[in-house]
Amino acid sequence: MKKLIGFLIMCMFLPVGAFAEQETIPLEKITDPDMAHEMFVKAINEKNIDQLCAMYTDDAVMVLRDGKLEVSGQSSIRRVFSIMVDMVETLQIETVYQVESEDTVLFRSKYSSVYKTPDGKTEEVVSSGIEVLERQEDGTWLFSIDHQNGGANVL
Repeated sequence: MKKLIGFLIMCMFLPVGAFAEQETIPLEKITDPDMAHEMFVKAINEKNIDQLCAMYTDDAVMVLRDGKLEVSGQSSIRRVFSIMVDMVETLQIETVYQVESEDTVLFRSKYSSVYKTPDGKTEEVVSSGIEVLERQEDGTWLFSIDHQNGGANVL
């Protein structure tokens, strides 16, 4: 018992995290709009919620479910990505077009996603989204609007 108490007292003086080293992976920044979709796909497929959230402005708006649900802000977007990475098995995105005007880029994308259904089966969804990227003061780019099915009626 004395050894256990001694060990616990000694542990109180160790720095937090001394028992398990956690690898910190630096977050990538979008330095060129051409890389935005590729980075998004990589982050989804790696289930990297921090990277996904780091690609959005603090006040970004995300439109879900054919425009019937809209969320905004980092905390809401983080919740969406937390659910999404659990469901999505794989994601592929093709940039159909992008239009750039100084500090803003408009994308239309076509994507294919394999996801898990609540009953454990997998299904594939093919749709088309519309996204807006804005240049930040440091020259990097962040998504400010993401409408996951915004281009669906033009497929």
